[in-house]
Parts: sequence; C-alpha cells; structure tokens
Amino acid sequence: MKVLLMGSGGQGGPCASILAHDKDVEKIIIGDINLEMAQKVKQKINSDKIEIRKVNAGSIDEVAKAAEGVDVLIDLVTPLYYYNVLQGALKAKVNYVNTAYDKFMWDNKMELGKRPKLYSEFQASGISAILGCGMSSGYTNVLIRYYADKLDTLKSVKVRLAKKDTSIGKYGDAVTAWNPGWDPRQALLDFVLPSTVFRNGEYELITEPFSEIEEWKFPEPIGLTPVSLHAHEEPYSVPLSFESKGIEYCDFKYYVNMQIAPLISLGLASQEEIDVKGQKVKPLDVVLSLVPKPGDGFLNENPADFKHQDETKHTHIMLEVAGEKQGKHKVYTVFIPTMNNPRQKMYELFGTSLINVALPAVTGAKMLAKGGQPTGVIFPHDLDPNEFLGTMSESGYEHKFIEL
Repeated sequence: MKVLLMGSGGQGGPCASILAHDKDVEKIIIGDINLEMAQKVKQKINSDKIEIRKVNAGSIDEVAKAAEGVDVLIDLVTPLYYYNVLQGALKAKVNYVNTAYDKFMWDNKMELGKRPKLYSEFQASGISAILGCGMSSGYTNVLIRYYADKLDTLKSVKVRLAKKDTSIGKYGDAVTAWNPGWDPRQALLDFVLPSTVFRNGEYELITEPFSEIEEWKFPEPIGLTPVSLHAHEEPYSVPLSFESKGIEYCDFKYYVNMQIAPLISLGLASQEEIDVKGQKVKPLDVVLSLVPKPGDGFLNENPADFKHQDETKHTHIMLEVAGEKQGKHKVYTVFIPTMNNPRQKMYELFGTSLINVALPAVTGAKMLAKGGQPTGVIFPHDLDPNEFLGTMSESGYEHKFIEL
C-alpha cells in the first residue's frame, strides 16, 4: 500500500509511525508545508519507507500532484483545509480518509437524505472518502454500527467523552495549563461552535456553549462528571445512515472542561478583533500563542513516562445505543477505556503510544486500499464493523470496549 499522508503534526507524526511499522505499507509520502517538522518526524521514525514533499494543503493542484500513484490519502492537516485536500484526492482519483470535518459538507444545512458534498463525484470515479475516521468520531461510529446491527430498530444514540489527569490532584484543572494534544485552534473552537443535536427526527443547532449540562456516570477514576453538548461529527452522520432504522435522537456530549470554560466565558475564544492599547488583536490568537504545539507530543514522547501516564492520564468514552429487539426495548451501554493504555505495548507495536486517532484512520485507509468498500463520501459506520475491528486487530491492537 502506498500512502500520501498530509500533515506531520500532532496526529500526522503518530500516523506516519503506525504506517511505517505496518508490513502492508511500502511507501509513505509525508506532504507538509512545514518541511522542518516533517523532517523531524522522519528522523524519529527512521524508516526507509518515508519520503517528504513540500505540499501546500491549501492548493488542490499541489495535493493532487503529490497523490499521483498512491492508493490512499490520509488527511491529518488542520480541519481548516480538509475540503481542499479532499478535492485534491478526487482530482487524483485517490481514496481519501480524514478524522475531522464539519457541516460545510452539507452547505451548513443538515437534512435527512442529503448527501455530503462530492458524494456523486467520488462515486462516479469509483473511489471512497471516509470522513471522521479517528477515535471519536471514527472508532465510536464503528461500535455504534456494531450494536445497531443487533437491533431491529434504532431509536437513540448518545456519545459521551471525558478526560481526567489524576496526577494533578482534585483541583489541578484550576491551576494547570491546557494542552489538548492535537490542533489547539480546532479544539478550542469546538467548544464555541454551534452544537448539532438530532432530536425528534430533525437536526437542531444549539448556539450556546455548554448547553444541556447533565452529570454522567463514567467508570472510575473519572466517575460522575458534568457533560454538555459539544460540536462534533457523530450527530451529523449517524442519523443520515440510520434513517431507515427509525432513529429519533443522536447527540455528543463532552466533559465540561474547567480549564477552558472560564476562557470562553471571558470571550477569549473569539476570532473578532479587539483593541488592546491601540493594537488590534484576536483573543483566540493570544490563547493559541501560549498553547504547546501539537507536534511536540510525538517528538518528545518518552517511554520512561509511560507507566506514570497509564496510571494518571485517562480518556473514557461511553456509548448508549437504544432501540427495539424482538419487540422489546433494548439499551446497549458500551464503555471504551483509554485506547492507548498500556502505552509501552502500543510503543512496541507502532513506535508511538499516541494511537487513539491515527490507528483508526490507518485502519480505514487499509480497508479502502484493499477494495470492496462503498464508494462515494461515506462514514466509518458505513463500513462493515466486523471487518474494521478485524483489520485493526491484525495490527496487534487488542480491543477493550466493554458492554456494561
């Protein structure tokens, strides 16, 4: 398999490492406008499979040129450019995978039965574009499909995600700097962008940040945690694919981040310029200038820290998939513990422990390269979930989702 990997940052670095350790991958082209970062990633991985090319993600033609002759393009640049990269893949007639997208794929107006942009064009070319094939969305969608297939009708899907660092103590969030570990701009904007909820068979747009707060019981050590509506992909895509199964409700709620909430309340996530002592500045730019660069996590990864991180850094995802089975109401509650724990084992398998987002993306890419998948612009839950989970397992990854 030959891959064009667009982006060498927070997720691009781990993805390149996973690909380099995969026996089915023979060539990896890292395309990035930042050649210095790409070179650092290549040096760390130290694989002959990798070559670097300067590619501007904002240029459809440059992306298409770089994609010539590859089997699949994995897009891990900032989501600001994903539509350009998607069009570059189409122009080169190459399969495409990304891990993030937004309502722009439907001209910002969600409706049941409405295909995403470029669906017909990809289908006519006999190729596929999988949108949102990371951890969440991505792995979550596959498991939603896995459990939806067990039901005769699907009524409701809820996704809940929470994080906790037990090393900083009970009140550590109040005094510890925020570091999302991926594109900080998009991570911050996701808190303030309107959230989508699918309710009573229709899409709703919720504009107020931290709306519909509730407490959700996660397994320890996270436990009972406030969660609220959050801009995310699952409520876009899941109802589109499960309309025929009668879905009535779908949402995504993220834990109320105590580091971020005060910044948003002060307006520091705003992209509107303000006057500060005669200088025009965007509050968002000020915040982003102080947040660690996303690529640093991969480049600075230290196995000596893994045991401590396993014990203290927790990311929990829960799914609630409800419907009817044989005439009776049935609810599947699924717990996905920290996906990259134990980190040492992940490091031995993939050369990195940062596999949460990148490994599902590679799995989707391998399925497309193999062939036999639906064509057009699709979503992870449009793939056969058993084949997806099996392909992921072939890498050595052991699934840990638990039905509660």
